[in-house]
Amino acid sequence: MPAGVEPDDREGIAGVVAPASRRVASLSWRGVLLLALGAASLLGQGERYRVNPRLISPSRTIASYWEALRRDDENAAAECTVEGNPDVPYPGMLWFLPPTSELTLSDFRSLPVSSGRVLVTYLVRYRPVGLEVDQSFVTGCELVRQHGEWRIEKPIGEASMPEWKPIPRAVDI
Repeated sequence: MPAGVEPDDREGIAGVVAPASRRVASLSWRGVLLLALGAASLLGQGERYRVNPRLISPSRTIASYWEALRRDDENAAAECTVEGNPDVPYPGMLWFLPPTSELTLSDFRSLPVSSGRVLVTYLVRYRPVGLEVDQSFVTGCELVRQHGEWRIEKPIGEASMPEWKPIPRAVDI
């Protein structure tokens, strides 16, 4: 036993022990409250992440991608794809569609592959400038979900391309 400590001091008296345990309980309660306040003060710190509404679903991502291609907007098309993916067409590359007056996507069919990954096929219908007849083909792609946004990872198969029909145009001589 350390010097100056009597054996009776360790056991204590019932009246003395109770306030000490209450004091420990009240400190513990205050500590929990301070810890909760400290944790709450950290909420909202840092940069907020907002999901791009154009990438909220596979069909909206695909529609945004095609619209970006149609407008020849490379940045908007790149936003719709997985970063650094060379497999996906981008504006400026050899493009098979003629200038179009209308472009619509329909008949979306999706097949979930795993959590956050889906295969989608769809119909692309377009009207070349100068023609009154719509042309169409079926194509598809694989999409992955990254941070709440759907991104095109790669095309699946080849598009069932329509037979090429040149557009008759007037020529000035």
